[in-house]
Amino acid sequence: MPNSLARRWLAAAALLLTTAASAAAPAEAPFLWQVQGPKTTHYLLGSVHLLPKAVGRLPTGIQQAFNGADGLVFESDIDALSAPENTRLMLDAAKAPRGLKAEIAPGIYALVQARVRQLGMPPALCEGSRPWFCALSLELYAYQRAGFRGEFGLDRQLHVAAERSNKPQTWFEPPAVHLRLFTNMPVALSKQFLEASVAAPTSKVDEPAEMFRAWRDNDTARIEGLVAEMKRDYPAIYEHLLAGRNRAWLPMLKTILDGPKRQLIVVGAAHWVGPDGLLASLSAAGYRVTPFLIGDPDALASSSAKRHELTAGTR
Repeated sequence: MPNSLARRWLAAAALLLTTAASAAAPAEAPFLWQVQGPKTTHYLLGSVHLLPKAVGRLPTGIQQAFNGADGLVFESDIDALSAPENTRLMLDAAKAPRGLKAEIAPGIYALVQARVRQLGMPPALCEGSRPWFCALSLELYAYQRAGFRGEFGLDRQLHVAAERSNKPQTWFEPPAVHLRLFTNMPVALSKQFLEASVAAPTSKVDEPAEMFRAWRDNDTARIEGLVAEMKRDYPAIYEHLLAGRNRAWLPMLKTILDGPKRQLIVVGAAHWVGPDGLLASLSAAGYRVTPFLIGDPDALASSSAKRHELTAGTR
């Protein structure tokens, strides 16, 4: 679905140019931190929005953080993003009356055609679309081809588990604001967005597994490097999808951290790391952020929440 495409790119922003897998063992708490607010401890999780069903049981630290949280905070309203009216809105905004070829330079169009052939993707997914939608389609198709699905993603799993255990959920961006990241993308930025998707020197056929391993192995240094490359090579995209949104979210994030209810805050991994990331902003504001401690007494002692085992593919 188009809304799934949007969520996919928010994860891809952190890992756009991944070229090699880490040799480290899977981490027990990948991209998971804890921060002490004035009234309680909160948990910060860097998410991957699509996962393969074969992942099975999610890491121990994520299980513990979910069980210990009183509520969850996401980027946007996950159910509303899946609503038919939002799907129609995105599809309507994606239509290019004169076709994709008329909207982009010949060289980029040739790269798009080559990527479509490489992936075995139906050409129609891009031919009648705006550049931004073609970029999202190419990325999502590569992931689906490798067995990755939004329904197995970390956000969806935590959302479903929160509904089952009656944990309150909130979000940083209303769905309309979230979708406008793409549907209202300026023409020049839309073209650059597609260029970034097809000009990367990596094989998009292999990228999904490489990206997953980078997250699974908790390779934060590598992700920071990839975010830095994005900022260097495509600063306008970086500002539009990462840095600008981080600044917009920060006041609400501080309010949440100062509250009495323990929250698990789940946003794409790219949003936490780097000099413009939320972790750096929180540290500058005086919060003490540390890696999540497996067996943290605060998480284990939560008696108000029913414990759930989070398994990819379980709905």
